[in-house]
Amino acid sequence: MALDLGRWFRYAQAKLNDAVRSGNAELDRREAEREVELADRPWLGADDEVPTFDEARARIERTAEDAARGGAPEDRDDPPATLEGPRPPSSGTDAEVAAARLELERRGEEARARLDAIRAELDGDPPAPGSP
Repeated sequence: MALDLGRWFRYAQAKLNDAVRSGNAELDRREAEREVELADRPWLGADDEVPTFDEARARIERTAEDAARGGAPEDRDDPPATLEGPRPPSSGTDAEVAAARLELERRGEEARARLDAIRAELDGDPPAPGSP
């Protein structure tokens, strides 16, 4: 029985082409989903640590629109922003400040965990030490 190397080479080439084609299709699909998400929520594409005035305004307007429609969509990953104004000084206590600080830290940890999961899913490089 003679070894047909040409046949095995064509088979391997076809499998490789299929893997590349399906990988490209998946990447195109994810990029399209991300573009739709960025078009709907432009503040997600911000690279700065502090949001710009326009990004903050867009997020507040979006939150107000969601509240007017009866609440935020259930598939939203980001925590809802509150529309309450500042509280009077007499209503703020140290316990509330500590609770708010703990909540902020918890949200930061969740955000870092989501970012690490996204990086792992997309086979990205691990974050540099000390980076957010």
